[in-house]
Amino acid sequence: MFRSVPKAYRTPAGKFYRPFLRLADRPHLLIAGATGSGKSVALNGIIHSLLMTKAPSECRFVLIDPKKVELVQYADVPHTVRYASEHAEIVDALNWAAQETDRRFALMQKNRIREYNGSHIYVIIDELADLMVSLKKQTLPNLQHLAQVGRAARVHVIACSQNILAETIPTPLKCNFSTILGLRTANAQQSRFLISATGCEQLPDPKREGVGYGYLRDGADLERLLIYKYPSSEIDRAIDWWTSSACIAG
Repeated sequence: MFRSVPKAYRTPAGKFYRPFLRLADRPHLLIAGATGSGKSVALNGIIHSLLMTKAPSECRFVLIDPKKVELVQYADVPHTVRYASEHAEIVDALNWAAQETDRRFALMQKNRIREYNGSHIYVIIDELADLMVSLKKQTLPNLQHLAQVGRAARVHVIACSQNILAETIPTPLKCNFSTILGLRTANAQQSRFLISATGCEQLPDPKREGVGYGYLRDGADLERLLIYKYPSSEIDRAIDWWTSSACIAG
């Protein structure tokens, strides 16, 4: 995902952008919008960017994929330590992430340091609303724990949702997402809930232009963002390289 600025990176289309966000510097990211608003484009762009810039020793994925289609292509890359699509797997994966966070804090306490100095872990959730509908009691405590304390342990939550309601994005959880990307919403009420302002409901069709509104850091003003869509062929090449025998052997 990118923010338009002059004299930055040139895309294949010849436009200039620069990255709007270094994920390692931010605790957690919430991406939300109506069906077809571009959440998959944004999420795949984030994962692809990480695959292109980070080795498995630097970056690890816990992939939560309730719909079983969006994240499965990344299940076999060496960065992925957990891929979960079934209910029991999802609960187990979030338990693992919470336990790993606590393990890291124990090491930090033992060594008397304020921030963990190992790999970043990204807990990537394709559809948060699905968890809140079907597995809320089993998953919300761990998600709340990760969102509240994960930053110092280098554990980050990236969550997507197409249902923008307090029931599916609980306010105690939402308030821990200092970085929010709001895509096109069904109405102004959803926009206000998501970004505390109207405007997302008026965004253009993402098939014509990938645009969203976002809060990129604590205390920052709302910004209008352009979202670059990586070609599927480029994403496939990155996945094929990371899963190739040459990469694994090397």
